[in-house]
Amino acid sequence: MGPGSATEARETMAGESTLTLVPTFVVVAVDATGLGIILPLLPFYSQRLGATPFLLGALISAYAVCQLIAGPVVGMLSDRYGRRKVLVVSQIGTFIGFILLALAGNLTLVFLARIIDGLTSGNISVAHAYAAEHSAPATRKQALGMTSGAIGTGLLLGPALSSFLVHYGQTAPVWAAAALSLISIVATIALLPPDHPASEPLYQHRVPEPTLTRSLLGMRYAWRLLGLLIVFFFVNSMFLSQIGLFLSARFSWDGHPFGARELGWMFAYAGFINMVVQGLLISRANLVASDRVIVMAAFACMGLGFAGLGFVGLAAGNDISLLAVELTLIIVGTMFARSTLTAELSRSTAINRQGMIMGLNQSLMSGANISAPLLSGALIGHRLFATWALAMAAIAAIGAALAGQLLDTPRAR
Repeated sequence: MGPGSATEARETMAGESTLTLVPTFVVVAVDATGLGIILPLLPFYSQRLGATPFLLGALISAYAVCQLIAGPVVGMLSDRYGRRKVLVVSQIGTFIGFILLALAGNLTLVFLARIIDGLTSGNISVAHAYAAEHSAPATRKQALGMTSGAIGTGLLLGPALSSFLVHYGQTAPVWAAAALSLISIVATIALLPPDHPASEPLYQHRVPEPTLTRSLLGMRYAWRLLGLLIVFFFVNSMFLSQIGLFLSARFSWDGHPFGARELGWMFAYAGFINMVVQGLLISRANLVASDRVIVMAAFACMGLGFAGLGFVGLAAGNDISLLAVELTLIIVGTMFARSTLTAELSRSTAINRQGMIMGLNQSLMSGANISAPLLSGALIGHRLFATWALAMAAIAAIGAALAGQLLDTPRAR
């Protein structure tokens, strides 16, 4: 076979790899839409049932504790029994959690609903592992970008749907999320092909099964990436867990405080930016800058946005245009940091360890999500808005400095 034929074969394989991931895109997008419906609603839904900012943080932390317990288990079960089977079980747990949340008449049931969802969570990490396993090494970043784009699509449509449906009652968006969760279960069963051994080129870097402990200890670069991801997850969780109550306390729209509708539009805007970043910007950024520079710049953008929120927390007023600029900086920085670090983490790990590493990644995220919402809730509960925002700015600055130290060029690994 000549060089031209080899090139054509690789292009054909890449095209086929992309086509096989279209069902994955559909499943993840539907799943993320259901999640996107819940995100802007949960703070106000819980507050209506008597939750304080600290209790809201505890609610998010309880979900994270369950994710911390379940994350590695779900990831390794998917390595052993197949992505599709574990994904279906995970989605069923999410469906049950949404049904309980819709029926909840008190905070106890809300906590129970989130605990069930947390214990069976893993949809996204398993989907990432599925995408990595069903793509060639040369197209793996594109495959993971496709799943991230699906998340962005869901997080664009979901909050917009939530903002529309909330007019029909507080529980209407939750029932819609449950319906979408059921659709995602059916889509997974009907659309995703059964797990099968990947073609030989994909497995040329497989790690022998008996060396799990040795491979965990030997993943030095992966552990550096995971350390950096902890910083990212912590600051992101501080932001997401209380941004709704912060906006409600500091901003108004059409004469009333920000609520679920306005927060829904903010999350929809974040989803739109995610699609732009994944579809247009990140591949172009990779042509002109290294991953280290991209992540450092991403943390810097986040830090500037958080610092801007800190000044808003100190000053009176209702400058929506300034708020839009600050939120844009935060969202753009968040999308670039998450996408780049997740792709790097996948590339740093053998193909048959994708479920394990993504499950470990989700557990570390859960660990950050346990403490960050409690700290964030305590600060917002005491109306320390500027302290909350400036603390996040300082953590983002630490993230930028660590990225310069921990991220290497491929040659240095």
